[in-house]
Amino acid sequence: MPERLPRQLRILYELSRVVEAGPYSLAEVLERICTEVRRDFGFASVRMVWDDVRTPLLEAARHERRAVVRDGQVAVPLLVEGRCLGFLVADRGGLDLGIVEEDLDLLSAVGLVAGVFVAKAEQFDELQRALDELRRVDELKDEFVAVASHELRAPIAVVHGIAATLHLRGDELEHSQLVELQSALYEQSSRLQELTEQLLDLSRVDSGRLRVELHCFHPRDSVDELLPRLAPDRLGDVTVEIDPRQKIVSDRVAFERVVGNLIGNALKYGKPPVVVRGGDRGGPFRLSVEDRGPGVPPDFVPQLFERFTRADPGAHGAGLGLAIARGFADAVGADLAYEPAEPNGARFVLVLPTGPDLRPAARP
Repeated sequence: MPERLPRQLRILYELSRVVEAGPYSLAEVLERICTEVRRDFGFASVRMVWDDVRTPLLEAARHERRAVVRDGQVAVPLLVEGRCLGFLVADRGGLDLGIVEEDLDLLSAVGLVAGVFVAKAEQFDELQRALDELRRVDELKDEFVAVASHELRAPIAVVHGIAATLHLRGDELEHSQLVELQSALYEQSSRLQELTEQLLDLSRVDSGRLRVELHCFHPRDSVDELLPRLAPDRLGDVTVEIDPRQKIVSDRVAFERVVGNLIGNALKYGKPPVVVRGGDRGGPFRLSVEDRGPGVPPDFVPQLFERFTRADPGAHGAGLGLAIARGFADAVGADLAYEPAEPNGARFVLVLPTGPDLRPAARP
């Protein structure tokens, strides 16, 4: 039947047929349209050019809202409801195009049909991305609930057991037993506090609720104020080598979340001394946290920043600290990476963009 149709109707029919079995992705629809137009009109090549490109040929097609031939090329605007999505740009490889007015009219009609297909494919891609994001969020939610319940169960059971013992038999216990229970209670409640804060941070990262507020501040002040809260009993294990005059512009809360997790990770899994260094050296601000522990096994490095992973499965912790640090670093446009320290140990490096005028200056 298509062979008996006039050429104009046959070409439009064939173009419709090659995309009717969709839905296809935007890339697939564009490939099919370009292939069909190239074959039907004998072009050497046909490519899609989006509407943000400005050339004399495209400006002419945009202005006239129809196919235009110039300098051995044809530009066909893809129009949908008066909106130009882009152009099909075709040529015959340096040969005379031989385009007649009838062909330009037909190509203009092809542009209208193709524009509808491209718009539908864009909508399909947007819907697919939305569905993928919903699936990802749903998977993260299930993973979050499963891990939270698993990780919280043990310390909660210990705290409850200690509280029950003190409540029911507190008067019968010896002083040494009470001290032991108090120590265990402090340790497990601290673990609960840490895990709860990590889970809350993880929830904020997953939900996209991290609000970035840029301020100018001294990173040395942030680290100095952070250490007593982070490890009050291990201050002697941490050395800070950051110029007190150094300033950066970033989100201070996110900066402290990243650095706090890196220092906590070094104290938990590495060995002292833990050294925190920072400076810009004429470029982006670079902060490193280095320890003298065994470092990270090479085969585990690719998983290092994934959540709920630990190089030593029997180690204490939920495996969330580095994943949270990466999430906060991403939120402020920073890079966070691992590299082995010399002669041994782990080094985590945070590279944070900073303003060109923020060099070390006299401290107020």
